[in-house]
Amino acid sequence: MKIVQMNVSDLKIDLSLQPKTDPEWLRLAEGALKAQVSVYFARVPLILCVPFDLDYRPDLHPVGKQAIRAFVEMADRQEFQNLVVYPRGKWFVISDHYIELFAALEAKPDFFPCFIMGKPENSMIQDLQGPIDPKDIRRVFGVE
Repeated sequence: MKIVQMNVSDLKIDLSLQPKTDPEWLRLAEGALKAQVSVYFARVPLILCVPFDLDYRPDLHPVGKQAIRAFVEMADRQEFQNLVVYPRGKWFVISDHYIELFAALEAKPDFFPCFIMGKPENSMIQDLQGPIDPKDIRRVFGVE
C-alpha cells in the first residue's frame, strides 16, 4: 500500500458513491440521540431488509466493489457489522449501510444484527433486546 499526501482542496466527491438522503432515518436518529425514540437490537432476516435508495448501486463502481468485497471477507471470518435500521410495516429500511447490505446479498446470511430505531412489530425477527439504555445510544451511532 502506498500513502500519498494531498491537499484537502484536491479531494473530489464522486456523487455516484453517495445514496439519496433519507429524511425519516435522520429524524429517527436525531430522536434516538435525544432519547425520544427507543432503540432495540435484534437479528433481522435478510429478506426483510430493504434499501431506502433503490437506485443506489455501489456494486457498479470499482471503489464500491472493493468495499463490498472487504465486507464479504469479514463475513467469511464471522465478523459482522451491526446495522442501524428502522421498521416500515414488515420491512426494515437500510439507509446508511448500503455496502454491508450489498455484501450480505452476496454472502447470503440468514440474519443481520441490527439496531432498530422504533419498536419493531415483526414476528420474524429473532433475539429482540431492548430498549437500549439512552446513555448507550451515542455509541450505537459511532459518535462516542
